[in-house]
Amino acid sequence: MTTLDVAVDRRAVAMTGRGRSPASAAWRRLVASPAARAGLIMVAAFVLVALVTPVVHLYDARTDANLTSRLRPPTAAHPFGTDSLGRDILVRVVHATRVSLGLAISAVAVATVIGSALGFLAGYLRGRVDLVVMFCMDIVLAFPATLLAIAIVAMIGPGLRNSLFAISLVSIPAYARLSRSSVLELREQEFVLAARGLGCSGWRVLAGHIVPNSLPPLIVQTTLSIAFAILEAAALGFLGLGAQPPTPEWGAMLADSYKYFTSGAWWVFCFPGAAIMLSVLGFNLLGDGLRDALDPRLGQG
Repeated sequence: MTTLDVAVDRRAVAMTGRGRSPASAAWRRLVASPAARAGLIMVAAFVLVALVTPVVHLYDARTDANLTSRLRPPTAAHPFGTDSLGRDILVRVVHATRVSLGLAISAVAVATVIGSALGFLAGYLRGRVDLVVMFCMDIVLAFPATLLAIAIVAMIGPGLRNSLFAISLVSIPAYARLSRSSVLELREQEFVLAARGLGCSGWRVLAGHIVPNSLPPLIVQTTLSIAFAILEAAALGFLGLGAQPPTPEWGAMLADSYKYFTSGAWWVFCFPGAAIMLSVLGFNLLGDGLRDALDPRLGQG
């Protein structure tokens, strides 16, 4: 191979590297991690179950009971066994996926939008706006998140809608503080100062330059917060403050089955608990993988 050929190959490689978008590079780093791939597969499986199950299998929890088949161990007819009312645990676990996962994702989505907006405004406007917003966030953070969510639902009443409100409220401060710190770091960067020097308005600088560059840490926080929200929803359901019977929900299923822990009916609480554990593990692994993939310093060198 001649010197000219080597130079052409190097130029082609350099052009390929420059042509790769940041999103493509982040995706390559994400799928290159075995832990991130495992988390992605687990999350995709749970989301697929939540979306497909109501379509392919109709289920009415109000009429699902068969006392002649109560507390049957796992068999070919009932792979996860039956509960104290003779209900198929596999059916209830897969239908509870839509309830538990939908509650967690919805609560995190609300918290992300509200918390990020408050943080962006506080960090960019500073002054009294920053003082008031962060003071309110500090008040919420002064209480343990789980206890505060329980107290809120206990005051306004049990149910999925109130659980969503409580989980969203206790999750807002994390996004507010994270987005505010991103704004404080980015507002003095050269590209922001250059945009101001070219005559861009403050809101245009915020929406066009600061917000897009603040998204990576918010994406990671969102993924990890879904795992936290699943645990919060399960805790509220376990205490009878979340989904109300007979609606299938992982935490409520554990509440109905823990009394059989010493009677040998291990399958009643094992499979709902495994669903909670695997979903939380999947979102945590995916969040850790996204944190590494979206870190621009990993692309250097």
